[in-house]
Amino acid sequence: MKSSVALQIYTGGFGSPAERLNVPSVISKLSRVYQKAHIPCVMIGWNPDAKIREIVDFIKGHGTDVYLWLPVFSGWDGLSPLVGSQGSPVKHDYRAVKGERFDFGCPASPANIRLIKRVFQENYGDAPYDGVFLDKIRFPGFIGGIGSALTCFCPHCRPLHALPGNFGLQNDENPLALTAYDGLRYETSDESVARLFDYKAKAVTASAADLSGHFRALGYKVGLDLFAPFLSWFVGQDYGALAPYADFIKPMFYRRTDAPAGMPFELNAYSSAFGGGRRPAGLRWIHLMKVLRAPAIDVEFINREIAAIRGKIGNTKLYAGIEINSIPKIAPVTEEYIKESITGIKDADGFALSWDLNSTPPENLDAALRYL
Repeated sequence: MKSSVALQIYTGGFGSPAERLNVPSVISKLSRVYQKAHIPCVMIGWNPDAKIREIVDFIKGHGTDVYLWLPVFSGWDGLSPLVGSQGSPVKHDYRAVKGERFDFGCPASPANIRLIKRVFQENYGDAPYDGVFLDKIRFPGFIGGIGSALTCFCPHCRPLHALPGNFGLQNDENPLALTAYDGLRYETSDESVARLFDYKAKAVTASAADLSGHFRALGYKVGLDLFAPFLSWFVGQDYGALAPYADFIKPMFYRRTDAPAGMPFELNAYSSAFGGGRRPAGLRWIHLMKVLRAPAIDVEFINREIAAIRGKIGNTKLYAGIEINSIPKIAPVTEEYIKESITGIKDADGFALSWDLNSTPPENLDAALRYL
């Protein structure tokens, strides 16, 4: 039986020049994957001006679903902002490559949900998609420091979770007072932290349910791009609660990505966010690893994570997201890394070879096909 492989094709951001798609090359790469694996879906996005018709026709000719790759709560002008605990909008300083934006709006805002529905209808509603792949359906992590993670306190959110006083943040090694991890969620001894992060998960789930219901009513399937489980609690993604609203989920098991959603990036951001302490930021990383009971974020740890997910998501498909593209200083992906990921990760329904087939070096695609 052939392995199942989901693929992504990046066409550039909204409102910026479309990425130049090498159509013959993309089709050639797709042909090679079809020879080795079953492709259940291809996610393409999200520049509406990209010339994708020939690629889409080729994919559909093989009976594969085409999903619009659509960011949700980041990257759109007009989003209602996140508000920090002091009542000011949260600032975003991270600059991504290729113009991708990480300036988040509030995931709980009804106005933001309406905006995404309108953006879809006005720009993608007539395009030949079978589904919608919802990316950035979350709160931000620690890319903007502590302020971006301890949100949101906008007029919609504050009454639903805020407790009197401020967050504890007393322990420099363990600022969120984390005491345990059950494979998907953390426990914390700080009541204000617990209440905020429980609220964030409920808010993201409610928004995902709204958008999924909207798109399914229009006849589309739905996929979700999710942080790795041990990071998902920080951004409000509850795998068990989200799974019913998706035909498949894609955990981003990015062990080599030094950019948002990459495991080392997010761990570094968490460790560095709580400035002003006397102890080195690395001690926060070490303490978190103790809570996780993991000596390293390696394939063995990922398999533990998948086992925990399996007990929560029912029949929703799980495609393990691994990098095969290569970007200097951002994603230094090698054949050995690809081999380790594909041969070592178990019990997924397939792999999502991420995050852009168009720019994936031929040698990396060769490696992925060699070990599937």
